[in-house]
Amino acid sequence: MAANGGTTSPLTFLGLQPDDEVTYRLLLSRPGATVQEVAELLGLSGADTGRTLARLGSAGMLAVAGGRVEPVSPDEALGRLVTDEARRLQGAAAQLEAVRAMLPSLMADHLAAQSHVQKPVDIQATEGGDVVALIRSLSDASTGDLLWLRPDQWRLPVTTEIDDWVRQLVKGGRTSRAIYPARALELAPEVVRARAEAGEHVRILASVPCRLSVMGTTAALIPDRWGERTSRRLVVREHSVIGAFTALFELLWERAVPVPGLDDDADGPAAPDHRRLLLHQLAGGAKDEQIARALGLSLRTVRRRVSDIMDELGVESRFQAGVEAVRRGWL
Repeated sequence: MAANGGTTSPLTFLGLQPDDEVTYRLLLSRPGATVQEVAELLGLSGADTGRTLARLGSAGMLAVAGGRVEPVSPDEALGRLVTDEARRLQGAAAQLEAVRAMLPSLMADHLAAQSHVQKPVDIQATEGGDVVALIRSLSDASTGDLLWLRPDQWRLPVTTEIDDWVRQLVKGGRTSRAIYPARALELAPEVVRARAEAGEHVRILASVPCRLSVMGTTAALIPDRWGERTSRRLVVREHSVIGAFTALFELLWERAVPVPGLDDDADGPAAPDHRRLLLHQLAGGAKDEQIARALGLSLRTVRRRVSDIMDELGVESRFQAGVEAVRRGWL
């Protein structure tokens, strides 16, 4: 016999059997029926009927007295069962939440136990030695673009040797891109010109944050202290770190300006690349003294060029110059 034409009864959620619903509904329609009458109506043996009635009795849904079966009112019987089950579920929910709260500490223990199998990143520190040989080795073992941040390389004694090596790589088909600070145009224009004439793509930025060499996707070379002059270098071969250095370079490359030519007359008219660099400094709120240091120009030259740009834009203030420069697409 199956309840509801073979479907599962909702009462099973409360621990009853599927056919118990049929029995309970029968008792509600025939209150005071004898045990024998119930067995006949259900088509069960006396033993099976006794087990069914005992189960419903334990659930508080009926009572047997004097051989007759009296069902307990549904609101009383089921109301009590639902209340009891709700309390049980609340307790279970509290226990589950306690288990959930254990997860962070358990994960910490798990990760701590796994730490001994982690591999160290591939970064090698070198100090002194033959820098040219190191750069040759790293570039030979790589493919892809060579990327350079060169804030002060013209001061290094090995600059010419490295330039000669880059020239050979470019002739061999490699692409090389370098970013110099604006003051290089004033302090060492021949260095910038030599790299550009060798086929390297050169751009100028107001200031360059640190020395950096990226050899394709294979290796990168940086000082062990960011932005400082030091003879101790780090050779990085970790793919993700090289990717981060490449992304930094590309961001600076987009901000930098090309060098169509080098202006040997520091007091001459501001070339287009100088104008854009100057506007970037003005947009950042830099004072004349700061601009002079960043661009490697004299204070007199900076003030004259700012005046020239304001006249060209037809404005009366630096703020108006920035707004008009953006409107014209200069920034």
